Amino acid sequence: MIGTIRRSCRRLLPALLLVVALVGGPGIGLVVRALQAGEVFSPASGHAEVIAQGVAPLPTQATWRAVFHSVAPGTTAALSPGGPGFVLVDTGGILLTAGHATALLSPGEASFHDDATVRAVPVGERSAGIFAIDLVPPEAAEDAGDGIPVYASAPFDAPGGARDIDLVRDLLEPGESTTVIGNAAPVLVLVTLGSIKIEATDGSTATLKVGEAATFSGDIVLTAEGQAPSTFVAAVVGREAPLANGTPGATPTPITNGVVQVTVYACPPVVTAAEASSMNCLRDPEAVSLRLAAIEGGTLRDVGPATERQGLPAWTGLRGGDYLLQATEFRPGFGRFVVPGVPGIDDRGAAGYGMAATGGYRISIGADEPERALDVFVLEAAGGATPEARASAETPLVVTAPAAATGTPAAGRPARPTEIPSVIQIETAVPGSSPTPAPRARATSTPRPAAIATARPTERPLVTSTAVARPRRGSVDVRVWGCPSSIDAFNPANCSQAVGGFEVRLVASDGEVVSQADATIGSDGTVSWANLPLGTYLFQQPTMLPGAATYYAPDLQLADNGAGYLVTISADSPVAAFDVYNLPPAAAPPTPTAAPLPADTDGDGLTDADETGVYGTNPTLADSDGDGILDGAEVAAGTNPLIVDAAAAQAPTGGDSDGDHLLDADEPAYGTNPNNPDSDGDGWLDGDEVSLGTNPLDASSFPVG
Repeated sequence: MIGTIRRSCRRLLPALLLVVALVGGPGIGLVVRALQAGEVFSPASGHAEVIAQGVAPLPTQATWRAVFHSVAPGTTAALSPGGPGFVLVDTGGILLTAGHATALLSPGEASFHDDATVRAVPVGERSAGIFAIDLVPPEAAEDAGDGIPVYASAPFDAPGGARDIDLVRDLLEPGESTTVIGNAAPVLVLVTLGSIKIEATDGSTATLKVGEAATFSGDIVLTAEGQAPSTFVAAVVGREAPLANGTPGATPTPITNGVVQVTVYACPPVVTAAEASSMNCLRDPEAVSLRLAAIEGGTLRDVGPATERQGLPAWTGLRGGDYLLQATEFRPGFGRFVVPGVPGIDDRGAAGYGMAATGGYRISIGADEPERALDVFVLEAAGGATPEARASAETPLVVTAPAAATGTPAAGRPARPTEIPSVIQIETAVPGSSPTPAPRARATSTPRPAAIATARPTERPLVTSTAVARPRRGSVDVRVWGCPSSIDAFNPANCSQAVGGFEVRLVASDGEVVSQADATIGSDGTVSWANLPLGTYLFQQPTMLPGAATYYAPDLQLADNGAGYLVTISADSPVAAFDVYNLPPAAAPPTPTAAPLPADTDGDGLTDADETGVYGTNPTLADSDGDGILDGAEVAAGTNPLIVDAAAAQAPTGGDSDGDHLLDADEPAYGTNPNNPDSDGDGWLDGDEVSLGTNPLDASSFPVG
């Protein structure tokens, strides 16, 4: 209990001092300055993390400058001359070259540089978005090169000497706060996700949204606003770095941003420690809980729980020095672990270590090897024995040099003398407490490293870390395409990606809308939402491309109500990427048209084809024989249209017995009744139907209008 209270007090002290300083005047501020000058080496507090750090002199007059660059695949971006400073990756991945140093960076990672020549090349087939944050002379403040200027501060008098320069990053849940400790120079804050309210000890306040930056003097408190998590980075000019030939007897430890990353495998009982490999064992992060402790003087200091890095458990932000990797708990059936190629703390390294505080693997972090990627193989207990119990606080750990067979240095690293003291005192939670393994802490995908250690060892309880680092947040990437054809002729090869002119959004299961304004838009138009809570979302496109009538996502499931498509991100699949196609309306079916009637040039009731091919009459003369009877009427009556019929010639030709506007002599040609004015009974006179082109013998055929 005492150890827990002490640890809590140490964690709360910077924040409490800052709160009092905000309301209590400059006296408390001096206390904070004194603490910073003495033991507080990191500007970060809480679960914030220093993601990049370096030491360099500053211009006499300096300005903070932030520039955003979008780098297309296959191209190289030469960043604006400047520095010292940082390159922060927002989206995509890059290969960064600064002078003779090269680094491979993923989203959320950063690198320090003090070289004016910095080049970035995207990794993969997607564009990369990066921020360049530099300290430059005032005359270079507006030089954004081919990038987009984000912010340039007012010039300030920079502190002298070679200064420790840190880039702090943190993700805050809604309403959560953290503190960044300033120094003699303004602190630059850049918001990369969401919205954050900032309060500084000099009384200034501001609210910054994603993509906005500002500078503040003194210590600052940052609080996430809104309903979604927010992410920021803060660039801090810290204390003057000690010189190598400074204080007599002092040996400064090289400052690095080290990483220890592990991949855990569970091995079947038949596999021995010498046979352990990724070919013989299955990947299983739940087989063991691991602890990483820094070796400082005569004690071990737990560095806190592992976080997730590239989907694997990792401890990040480590300073140069030696660390001990130990097991704190095994899953039933396992009792020891082995790390091939890494020396053990004693000669038991080749056989593996159980759950004992006196055993583990020594890992060195230095400028020549700042990142260590280790394979951890979990085996059954040696000889079927019960796993060893952890030692108490009074149990000394005698360090012996490992045997030649088991103490080979890691590949690519020259052997060097050990820097481990001969006796290491182990700390424990509460003296006299039960050695039962501490509960396993679930790691979070959001980087949450422990606070940077103080210069001298202090008493603190052990913190059980875990090798289980499953992501709790994910991302969704969507590309919008415009297509020329409707769904019945859909072919994605004919579509082109849109860079704007649309609106997309996600709707969470609780109804909260994640809008396009919350996303990052790539230079190619790709919309990316990051740091989303795991779950199922409804994807919608309220505004489609011009001319589009519907949107279609062939890789997603349509919601039951048709309101959009379902997108799921889970611990196993934390990244969802898909394409949505905007389609024009389907073409209207052709309007049916009546077949054209056969030509009848002279209107005698016989088609031109029949007149020339069957009856031999003149297609341009209605009465070929001139007997007063139309050719068609003669054919209908059975007389010869080419021979004059004397009886027909003597008959009157102008009679219209039924008054239907059709001569009696013409009615036989149309088959109508000369004594019935409306032969088909549709209400239209036979003669009018003939004149208007409808059928006088079909009641369904009559003039319209």
